[in-house]
Amino acid sequence: MDSEDKIPRSGFAGEVSQKSNEVLPLPAYPDEHATDHGLNVVDFAKDDPNDPQNWSSRYKWFITMLLAFMSIIVNLAIVMCAPAAPAILAHFDSDSFAYRTLIVSIWELGEVFGPFLLASFSELYGRLPVYHAATILFILLSVACAASTSLPMLLTFRFLIGMTPPTGTLNSPIIADMFPKENRGRAISMVQLPSLIGTVVGPTVGSFITDAKGWQWTFWLAAILCGVFECAFACFYRETYRVSILRRRVEKLKKETANAALRSRYDKGKTTGQVFYEAIIRPFRMLAFSPVIPVMGFYVAVVYGYLFLILTTIGEVFMGTYGFTQKSVGLTYLGIGTGMMIGILGCRSTLDRYLKHRISSRGSARPEDRLPPMVFGSLVLPSGLFMYGWSAASRSPYIVPIIATGLCGFGLTTTTIPASTYIVDAFGVHAASAVAATNALKYAIGTVLPLAGPPLYQHLGLGWGNSVLGVIALAMVPVPLLLTRYGEWFRTRSSRIEVEF
Repeated sequence: MDSEDKIPRSGFAGEVSQKSNEVLPLPAYPDEHATDHGLNVVDFAKDDPNDPQNWSSRYKWFITMLLAFMSIIVNLAIVMCAPAAPAILAHFDSDSFAYRTLIVSIWELGEVFGPFLLASFSELYGRLPVYHAATILFILLSVACAASTSLPMLLTFRFLIGMTPPTGTLNSPIIADMFPKENRGRAISMVQLPSLIGTVVGPTVGSFITDAKGWQWTFWLAAILCGVFECAFACFYRETYRVSILRRRVEKLKKETANAALRSRYDKGKTTGQVFYEAIIRPFRMLAFSPVIPVMGFYVAVVYGYLFLILTTIGEVFMGTYGFTQKSVGLTYLGIGTGMMIGILGCRSTLDRYLKHRISSRGSARPEDRLPPMVFGSLVLPSGLFMYGWSAASRSPYIVPIIATGLCGFGLTTTTIPASTYIVDAFGVHAASAVAATNALKYAIGTVLPLAGPPLYQHLGLGWGNSVLGVIALAMVPVPLLLTRYGEWFRTRSSRIEVEF
C-alpha cells in the first residue's frame, strides 16, 4: 500500500492542550511563508488526516478522475454543437457566417466573466459549495439551450452557460489542494487529458447525434451526463480548500474551548466585508500588477484561440475541399485529438520527473522548472499550422492535413499544461484567482480569434492564412524561454503587491 494510505489518526492541528484551553503551537504549511504561529493560531499538524494533502492516495486519485470526467462533459458541451451549427442555422432559417461561428465561440465570452466569480467565491466559501452550485446551473442552462426557440435565445443561453462550468477554473486548484508539488504535474496532466479529449471527440459525437436525433440532443446529452456526475460529486467530494477547512475548525474549537482568541493561520484579522472585497478584486489585481499573469495569459490565449479557430473551420475545410459528409467530417477531429493525447502523456511523464530532478540536484525547485516542455511545444505548434494550411491548399491527401492538426494538438497541450501547472505552483493558496485571471485572457481571445478565421481564409486562402498564424506563433517562442530564465525575478518584483491580497 502507498505510504500516503497510512494516515495517522492523531496530531490534529489546533488540538486543545490537556492542561489548559490554549491551542498547541503548530508548524507552518510547507508551501507558505507563515510566521507568528502563537498559541492561539490553528493550523494543520504534519500528519493531520484533515489536511487534503494527507488523504489517501486512492481517494485523491478517485476525485481526480471525477474531475477529469466532468471536464470531458463540459468540453463535449462546448464543441458538440460545432458540427451541428449548419443544422441549427437551417432550423432557424439563417445562413449567417457570424451566427455559425458564435454558436461555438460565444461560450468563450461567457467564460471571460465566469472564472472571476467562481474563483473569488471558492476562496471565500470553499471549493465544494461553489462547484456544486455552478454545476447545477450548467445543467439547467443546457436544458434551456435545448429548448431555445430562436437563435438570439440560443446564443444568450450559450453565453450564460459559458459562465458556469467550474472545471476550467477550479480543477487545477483542487489538484493543488490535494497533491504536493512534486506529484502535482502528473495529476494536472491526467485532468487535462480527458478534458481535451472531450474537446476533440465532441465534434464526432455531435455529428452522429445531430444526424440521428437532431441538434437539440447535443444539449440534452450534456445535461444528462453532467447530472449523473454531479450526483457522484455530491456523494463523494469533500472540501479541499485548507482555508475553509481551518475556518470551520476554528469555529468548532471556539465553541468547545470558549476561547474567542483562536484564529486560523490564514486569518489576517480583517472584517468580513474586507475579506469579501479582497476576494472579489484579487483576480483583477493579479491581472493588473503581477507581470507573469498577463504574459502567460496572453500566450495561452493565443494558443487556445488557434484551437477554436481550427475546430470552427475544420468541418468546412474537409467538406468543401475533400467532399466529406456531415457524418464523416467528425472523424477528421481525431487527428488533433491524437496529438493532444500524445502531448498530455508526454507532460505526465516529464513534468514531475524534471521537478524531482531539480530538487535532488540543487535541493529545491522553482515554479519555473515546469516550463521546459513548453519551450518544445512552442516550436511544434507553428510547424503544424504551416503544414495544415499548405497541405489543405494544395489538396494533398486528406491524411496530411489531419496529421498537421495532430501536430497542432501536440503543441497545444505541451504549452498549456506546463503553463497551468506553473501558475498553480507560483500562486499557492490563491491559485484559483491566478487561474481565473489567466483564463479571462484565454477565453476573450478564444471568442474573437475564431471570428477572424473565415475572413482570413477568404482573403488569403488556407496556405497564407495559416502562415500568418504560424508566424505569430513563432514570434511567441521567446515567451517560455524568458519566463524560464527571468520568471522568478518577475514574481519577486510583484510579491509586495501580492501579499496585500
